[in-house]
Parts: sequence; structure tokens; C-alpha cells
Amino acid sequence: MPNWCLPPNLVDSFKGSILSGKINPEQLAEMSSTERRSLFEKELGKGHAEQINTEFEQKLLLKNRQQGYVNWARKILGETTPAGRDVISRVERMEKVLDAAEERAFLEDLASHKLGTHVSFNEAKQIADLSKKIDTAKTTMEAGGDRMAYGRAVVGLRNYVSELKHQAEKFHVSDLRQPTKALGKAVETTAGVAKSVKASLDDSAIFRQGWKTLWTNPLIWKRNALKTFSDIAKQIGGKNMIDEVDAEIVSRPTFDLMKRAKLDVGVLEESYPSRLPEKIPLLGRAFKASEAAYTGFVRRTRADVFDKMIDIAKKSGVELTTDELQSIGKMVNSLTGRGHLGRAEPAASVVNNVFFSPRFLKSQLDVLTHPLSGAGGSNFVRKQAALNLLKAVSGTAAILVIAKALAPDSVEFDPRSADFGKIKVRNTRFDVTGGMASLLTLAARLASMSAKSSTTGKISTFGLRAEGVPKFGEHTGKDVIYDFFENKLSPAASVMKDLYEGKDRHGKRPTVLGELSNLFEPMASSNYRELKNDPNSAPILLAMIADGLGASTNTYGPKGYERPNVSLPKMLPNETPEHLRMREQRITKSVDEALNKLEVTQEFRQLDDAGRKKAAQSLITATRQAAQKKIDAEDGVRKRFRVSDPTQRIRRRIVSESVQ
Repeated sequence: MPNWCLPPNLVDSFKGSILSGKINPEQLAEMSSTERRSLFEKELGKGHAEQINTEFEQKLLLKNRQQGYVNWARKILGETTPAGRDVISRVERMEKVLDAAEERAFLEDLASHKLGTHVSFNEAKQIADLSKKIDTAKTTMEAGGDRMAYGRAVVGLRNYVSELKHQAEKFHVSDLRQPTKALGKAVETTAGVAKSVKASLDDSAIFRQGWKTLWTNPLIWKRNALKTFSDIAKQIGGKNMIDEVDAEIVSRPTFDLMKRAKLDVGVLEESYPSRLPEKIPLLGRAFKASEAAYTGFVRRTRADVFDKMIDIAKKSGVELTTDELQSIGKMVNSLTGRGHLGRAEPAASVVNNVFFSPRFLKSQLDVLTHPLSGAGGSNFVRKQAALNLLKAVSGTAAILVIAKALAPDSVEFDPRSADFGKIKVRNTRFDVTGGMASLLTLAARLASMSAKSSTTGKISTFGLRAEGVPKFGEHTGKDVIYDFFENKLSPAASVMKDLYEGKDRHGKRPTVLGELSNLFEPMASSNYRELKNDPNSAPILLAMIADGLGASTNTYGPKGYERPNVSLPKMLPNETPEHLRMREQRITKSVDEALNKLEVTQEFRQLDDAGRKKAAQSLITATRQAAQKKIDAEDGVRKRFRVSDPTQRIRRRIVSESVQ
């Protein structure tokens, strides 16, 4: 029971019992746990008996047991009260605390109280033994010994306690007697597994959660990005790298400051809420490796940036009060992709099952607002957050400007477009903002009540008729917000939406295979299919590498437009099969290159579907003729070449370039 204290009226009664001798500290030590609880129930009532007995017995685990009793008396009675002074003086004269027969009862009582679930004597004994191991390792570390030995001991105890809680929360056959509870557990488990599988098989934290660190703390980013690859190799080799990362962090001299700052190290990362995929044969090892890379990167980076901020704060003369530390902790958490959900924090597991990365989304908002709020009012944080934002924006803008100079049509600077903050290569968009672009686009669209199409370039407004009713067929601000959050849904929530609406994200009727893919297919696999199925996508290898490292890719062409089929040449008299294949390859390559160039031009994007298809078909015909002419010329055959439609200026240029 956190922050428990004895009510004032019972304190007076308890003090009276101490002064009158009705409760004797020496006799308390001689009693069994059951006898002590019974005595406390008579004096204080059942509601407080277990807590005060736990407080009493908890002190017995301390190395100096007499000092433990003194601490207990100070907390319950107060050091300056007559009863408190009397207890302390009696304790100082005590020689016996517990005998072996009492160890079982008090350990079970203490451990169960701490964990919130029942534990056996052997489990409680194991907790006590692991605690002693930590004390020994800490003493050795402070004397100049191995720091990692202490860290591993701390992580070992944490993992053991976590496993006890996990076992207590597992589904049991008895849960079937409560259908609602059983269904809730089944849905939660499925949602967690789906999200964990979706996020696996990549090293995406480098350019996603780490994008802002790349510009604000490049040396930290570089060091930890490189370590992710060794983490993957060592994890596949059988070493538990997440435990090693945690052991290194908890053994740092600044770890106590991290705890005071509520820095999110050692917590469950939202992208990997379930451990069940680890049990999948073969794929389980790959899943664990990607989890180790992700978790190792964000935790190391979080701890390193925090240490750097603490060093800067000390040099700046900032007093590291608890409030100041917590403001720094919030800033560092958000800078490394983990925001605090505020009032929704108690329901974090539910929110995490509905949306894919709610904490990451909140962190993006925090990075934008911390220069004003100071993450709780800290002037130091205001200054540092403003510098961080300036560095991140400047670095991202530099990348976009360079891309614009190299390929003018590859970058869109209008924030109302879905292409804002992305580099477009053919039909593939590469997000170079670490996920921030979508948030800025939402804000720009709501502020201007308009949007720019990423395929046609046309600007549409969210108008209302005079009576306040949306115009037929037009979006409203509410639609924009809905679309934004629809794209942030978790796999499980996305499937439920599809089934409820009777259509998937492509507007087609949901199928079993399609929804199973939506649930359990890793994003790396679905992105590969998306790239492969679009003939005008970016080079697949380049896109897969970028996406795997966190520069998210999205591939799509103009809606409603499909490339016309390219008819292959027929075999000529006396032509060999090898020569025919050569002609087919050269003609197909020339046509593809010509269409790729046509489809990114502004003139083409502004046409309707029928106009696009007509322009593409005309270009295919001209390109085939030009390619065949070049082949004939190389073969020594001279034929007349004539462009069928001389009015198409852009077509002439593209044909000429494509058959060179």
C-alpha cells in the first residue's frame, strides 16, 4: 500500500498502548507473525494490522536488525515522542530478533505484501537471497570491483520478481468461469502479439526514435546505432542483450538520479508488449534479436542523453531538485521517443492496444511544446528543449533542401500535403522526419482548413454551406482528425475497424487472409510486397534498407490510374529466340523508364484518370517505336521513324532520353 500511514486517532491509541506497557517491543520480537498480526488487529483493527506488521517485519531484513526496529519506531511513532523514545531505548537493549522458526512466516507475509500476489516460502527465500547478493555485489563495486556484477545482480532480482508477477497474471482454466475476464485476456494477448510481430524483423529505432538524437547528440547516436548490430549478432548467438544493457545502466553512478527523474529505462517498450513471439520456432530468435536492437538503442540513448543533460545542468549551476530532475527526465524521454500519457497513464495498456505507438506520438508533441512548458516549468529544460528542436529542424531541413536540389520533384514543402517532410523516389516516399511530418501536416490542414493532394497536387478546402453542413463529397476538419488517428491504429484495432465498416484500407471487402496479414505480417514483409507490386516504386533493396533502419517508406501511385499493358514484340522471320529476348528486354526497359519520368511530372499529375491513361498509352507507343528503330539501326536495318503525335512536347523529350 504506497504512502501508507497510521491515522492520527489510532496513533494516539497506539502510543498509549506502548507507554502503558500493553505492547512491548521486546515481546513483539518473540511473537510469531500470526501472533503479532492478531495483537495489532485488537489494537488497530484488521485494516491496519497487516500493514503495520509488514512495516515491522520488513526491517528484519536489514543487515543491522536493531537499526531496523529503530527505523520502524521512528516511522510509526515518531522519534521525539515519549513512546518513540521508549521503543528506541528498549530496542537498543534487545539481543534477539527472530529465530529460524519464524523466518518462513514473515518472509511469505513480506514478499506477498510487496508483490501484491501470493508467493511461496521458497520464492520469498529466493527473493531474500537475491537481495543479499545485490548487497554483496554493491559493496564489492564500491570498493573498486566489477560494476557489471552489481548490475547483473539487480537485473536478476528484477527479472525473478517480474516472472512471479507474470505467472500470477497468466491465463488459467479457472478463468473460463468468468467469460468476460477470459475474453478480455484473449483480446489483450492477441493485440500484444500482433503488435510485437508487426514491429519485428528490423532495426528501426535508429532513424525513428533516434532521429532527433541524430541531430542533437550525434556522437551518442552514432555509438548506440553501431551497437545495435552487435546486439543483434550476440542475441542470435544466445546472449541476453537486454539484460546486459539494463545491468550497465543500473550500475551507473547516476542511476539514483534517473530513478528520481522517472527516466524510462528498464520499462516495457510499447512496440514489444508481448514475449510470446519468442517461442515461435526459428522466427522467435529473429524476433528477439530485433527486440534487443530496439530496446538496447532506446535505453542506452536515453541514459546517455540524461547523463549529458545532468552534466550540463551541474556546470550551469542548476539545483537538481526532484522537480528539476523530473522535468529533465520528461525532456529526455520525449527526445528519445517515449512520452508520458498524462491522465491516460493508468490506462496505458488499453491505449497501447488501441493505437500502435501512443507514447511515441505523445513524445512528438512534447518535443514541440517543451520549449514553452519546460516539461513542468524548468527554465533549464526550456532552453535545452529549444536548442534540441532547433537542431532537429535544421538538420531535417538540410536533408530536404539537398534532395530538392538534386531532384526538384522529390520534395514537397507545402505542409498540407502528405508528401511534406518526405523524399519521393518514383512512387515511394521516404520519411526523413522521424515520424514528425504527419503531426505537422495535421496541424497545417486544420489551421488552413485545406489539404493538398500528394498525387495530383490539387488543393481542396474544407468548406461548409451557410447552415453549417459540410458540402457534399468534401472533407471536414473532423474527417481529417479521424483519418489521422485511423492511420495510428494498432493491428488489432485496425482489423476490428475493417470488420465493423465492412471494408479494408483499400476500400475492398475484408478477407480472412487479408485481415490475418494485417494482424501478424511484419511491416518489413508488407513493405516488400508493396514495393514489389508497384512497377514504379523506388529500388527495392534501397527502400528495404531505409525502412529497416527507421526511415519509413510508403509506396503508392495516382489513385485510379493503372499503367496500360505493354505488348511485347513478335518474333520476326529468321529471328533467333536470343535476339527476340534482347528486343523484349530493351523495349520493356525503355518503356518503364519513360513512364517513370512521365508519372512524376506536374502536367501528368493534374490530368484525370482517363487523361493519364491516354497520355501513358501514347508514350508507350512512341517509346516502343523509338526503341525498335534504335535496335534496327544497330542491326543495319534502316526504317522510317515518325512520332504519331507531334503536339506532345513532353513526350518527345522523354522518348528521346529513354532510348539513349
